[in-house]
Amino acid sequence: MKPSPLRLERPRSLEEALALLAEHGEDAKPIAGGQSLVPMLNFRLAAPAVLVDLNQVPALALIECADGVVRVGAMTPQRDLERHAGALAACPLLRLALPYVGHVATRNRGTVGGSIAHADAAAELPLLLQTLGGAVEVTGTGGSRLVPAEEFFVSHLTSCLAPDEIVAEVRFPAGGPGWGAGFAEVAPRHGDYAVCALACALRVEDGVVAEARLGAAAVSDRPVRLAAAERALVGSRCEPEALAAATEEARRAVDPSDGMHASAGYRRHLSGVLAGRSARRAYDMAVGG
Repeated sequence: MKPSPLRLERPRSLEEALALLAEHGEDAKPIAGGQSLVPMLNFRLAAPAVLVDLNQVPALALIECADGVVRVGAMTPQRDLERHAGALAACPLLRLALPYVGHVATRNRGTVGGSIAHADAAAELPLLLQTLGGAVEVTGTGGSRLVPAEEFFVSHLTSCLAPDEIVAEVRFPAGGPGWGAGFAEVAPRHGDYAVCALACALRVEDGVVAEARLGAAAVSDRPVRLAAAERALVGSRCEPEALAAATEEARRAVDPSDGMHASAGYRRHLSGVLAGRSARRAYDMAVGG
């Protein structure tokens, strides 16, 4: 199939792009790398009258690491972030997870902001943002606002964006001394959307977990934090007993929708297995193992 008839606009500034979105409202759709939107257009799952191409808006492309935050402009290609040594050193979860985002060819075109705006519940970048407690800078004709990750992701393929708003910047909290990261994913093939994915960041002091962040993808209608599993890890040295407790809490916390990629029971089991695996890896990184 081919997309429904539409008009392509190529604004040269952020102001021009926002004006076009405000003018056309729900009849308009911004396009970044197109790796998610173009298939939807071809299958006519989306049928905007106007496409607003953001590729000529230089203000939306940046990578900066400062003040404990990795700031990534919405139009930054995923591959550029994957090759940015400063960002990967500051936020180890990015280094571990980015190779799982599609394939190199799609990461060359796919943008960080596009993945976040698409808000797929099985995608890696939304999972990392939710797990780390990051934020999204959203901008529209009415100004800019900073939205915490837990408020940004509403449901599968849905974010809090208004029709005249776009993602301008994505902010991933950086780690630091004592932090370790772990990531684990099961997918039908490398590059496919995950059947289940788990991300973990741990801060360890004197061998004891002082802070834990654990999140899961493809097990709900949005990426989710696993608060009870996090509590099971805090105060432990990730001994087998603590990992077993976190595993069980992860299984209890998720409520997969049947038919997404595999059975709900299988993905519930995977969430527990991968929670323990990613936590163990994060702990080993934190203590230098």
